[in-house]
Amino acid sequence: MEERTDTLVTAGAVLDLLRAAADLVPDLVEYELAEAIAGHRPGTPDNMPILGFHGPGTVVATGHHRHGVVLTPVTADLIADLIETGEPDPMLAPFTPARFT
Repeated sequence: MEERTDTLVTAGAVLDLLRAAADLVPDLVEYELAEAIAGHRPGTPDNMPILGFHGPGTVVATGHHRHGVVLTPVTADLIADLIETGEPDPMLAPFTPARFT
């Protein structure tokens, strides 16, 4: 991962990722590299995700930055409960979208 503001794919970044991947799966070096893309991870000014109601009928779950994959299960459970019950779990309080208004 590189902290960049563009979507430029650098040879160095690809090399670093492939070197680490090949350490885990050595046969990977024999595969064809078909494509390399770069994307941005949605982050927030306070580095905490945004979870909860954002106006009537709109629920958001974003801003996890690099921790999205790790936090997916707990986020999914909390947001599913929010949608089902209409009541936010107290654990969502620090992550409300309203904290930016």
